[in-house]
Amino acid sequence: MKNPWLHRFAIVLAFGALLLIVDGAVVGPGTQLGLAVASAHRPAGIALIVLTFGLVLWLIRDNSRPESRRLGWVTLAIAVLEGLTGLPYVQSVVPRTAGVLHACLAPLLFAAVVAISAVTSPAWSRGPELVFDYGWPSMRSLAITTPVLVLLQISLGAAFRQKVVTLLPHVLGAMFVALVILFEAICVLQQFPAHRALPAAAKTLLGVAFGQVFLGITTLTMKSMADDTVPLVVATVSAHVTGGALTLATTVVLSILIRRNVQPRIEEDLEAPAAT
Repeated sequence: MKNPWLHRFAIVLAFGALLLIVDGAVVGPGTQLGLAVASAHRPAGIALIVLTFGLVLWLIRDNSRPESRRLGWVTLAIAVLEGLTGLPYVQSVVPRTAGVLHACLAPLLFAAVVAISAVTSPAWSRGPELVFDYGWPSMRSLAITTPVLVLLQISLGAAFRQKVVTLLPHVLGAMFVALVILFEAICVLQQFPAHRALPAAAKTLLGVAFGQVFLGITTLTMKSMADDTVPLVVATVSAHVTGGALTLATTVVLSILIRRNVQPRIEEDLEAPAAT
């Protein structure tokens, strides 16, 4: 790793993005606590975008790998879109659409910054530990599908909080996504138990995902017993929103590790020339 401070700055920025997600979840219900922190949410968001711009420029200057540069530009684009959807004018013109997009882009930005912290870490600089994929479906395809499903699940939760959809799609989606995550993690642990990075990432994802399921059940229970503005309900909802962001980030990190370390199955290599 050329510059350890770039990695440290990415970690600090990721922590700041996560705190902003917590702050945004508290602002949403419109409680006294939410009103108290609402005035600080927008300036903090602007500061995060500015710092993200600095992180991207630093990453591009210090890292010549094309994939790292692409990750930086994608992260910056997400940050800009997140800022635009949080503007008062946009929120007033299309409040529900802007609210859903804002709630989806926040965990996506957090996941992108976490990904930057991963690709700038000392472990990443040691290079990949190549293994071959012999399972079905392929690990490389699961690495693409799973983060998309988690993001869709987050969008269903955001749409429910904005009263765009009912709770049922979010509940059904949670069960399906949890099974997909369980399947992916088990496949990783069974196929690559001795790998340097993959098992640890899979176990972390399992822990975070099932913690999120527990938070979801707790949130449903609390909302059925008390009003949304009760502080304990606000706290559980905020924890659940934060857990969704953590789930997406750990899913993205595992996917990056899979795409980097797991080589396509032999059949895919043989079929590639024929397809061309």
